[in-house]
Amino acid sequence: MTLLIGLIYGSWMYIDRYTDVRGGRSSNCLRRLSIWSIVSDYFPIKLIKTEDLDPNRNYIFGYHPHGVLTFGAGINFLTEATHFSTLFPGIRPHLMILRFQFLVPFSRELFLNLGACRVSRESCQYFLNGSSGQGNAVVIVCGGMRELYLTEYQTMIFYLKKRKGFIRLALENG
Repeated sequence: MTLLIGLIYGSWMYIDRYTDVRGGRSSNCLRRLSIWSIVSDYFPIKLIKTEDLDPNRNYIFGYHPHGVLTFGAGINFLTEATHFSTLFPGIRPHLMILRFQFLVPFSRELFLNLGACRVSRESCQYFLNGSSGQGNAVVIVCGGMRELYLTEYQTMIFYLKKRKGFIRLALENG
C-alpha cells in the first residue's frame, strides 16, 4: 500500500513538475489561516509599507536577512498574517525558494499552495516579463544560502558577493 501511494504521489510530482516555475497554486484560504497570525505575533514579524505600488507593473523585492528558517519572508509574503494584500492592493507576492523545497513530498504542496516558486531565472522572468499578467512581486532573499551559513546571534550580515543576478533581472525587465 505504501509503495502504491508513493508511486501515485511520484507520478503526480512528475506531471506537476513545472508548477513551481509557473506561479504555484496560491490558495487564499490557506494564506489566511489564523495560525499564520499566531506565528507572526510570536516572533514578532511586521511588514512596513514605505511606498505605494502601481498594480499595473511588476516588481522585484529584495528580502534581508535570510535567518535560519526565513520565517519573516514566509509570513510576510506567503500569508496574509501581516496584511500584504491590504497594504499593497493588486500586488501578488511570489516568494522564491530553493528547488530542493519542491522535492520534499507534502511540504511541496504546502509551498505551492501558499504561492511559493522556484528561485530561478526562468521563474523570475515568467513573472517579470508579463507572461502571468501585471501586479506581480517577485520576492528574492538576496543573500541566499550563503547568508544563512553566516548567521550569528545579534549580528546582521548582508551577503551580496556573487549574488547579483536579481540586479540583472531588474535591469533587463525595467
